[in-house]
Amino acid sequence: MQQCFLGVKTKMSFTRLRLEYALEGSTNYIAWKDRMEAVLDDNGLKEFVDTDVPKPTDATEDEAWQKKIAKCRRIMLEGVRDHIMSSLHGKATPYLMWKSLTELVQSKSNQRKLALKDKLRNIKCEKGDSMPKYLTRFTQCRDELGSVGVTVDDEDLVSLALLGLPKSWHSYQDSVNG
Repeated sequence: MQQCFLGVKTKMSFTRLRLEYALEGSTNYIAWKDRMEAVLDDNGLKEFVDTDVPKPTDATEDEAWQKKIAKCRRIMLEGVRDHIMSSLHGKATPYLMWKSLTELVQSKSNQRKLALKDKLRNIKCEKGDSMPKYLTRFTQCRDELGSVGVTVDDEDLVSLALLGLPKSWHSYQDSVNG
């Protein structure tokens, strides 16, 4: 990333995610994944999570490879919450760490799909919720469903969002429903 400071271009690199963006589980996996991939790409390390990059045979290349592996692992470890650390324990490469995290949060079992569908149906606008916060919960759940192969039609999403509104919104619901 290039940044201009007093007319001089400088290269800027991000080597970690801000703590509030750390992976907490399936609820923030999609946003976390996009941010983590950007950080890794910015540091020239994305290939280490995309494929299991083999250890070079040349001693000079091996030292650079070891440094990249260590940096990539550090970035990934700093990007997850403590309760997820155990899933990464013993994983020797960033590729294996990435694969483990993906399997952890993107289980595609029928039970997971049903649980997510149930979660979507039961989202309600809680007292004190702002409308953007309420609707964000819907889009996050829709994204979680998409990550396990379930597509939710926009029309169904709107209907569920209207059903979850409090009584004070009934007149609005009636005008939308006709």
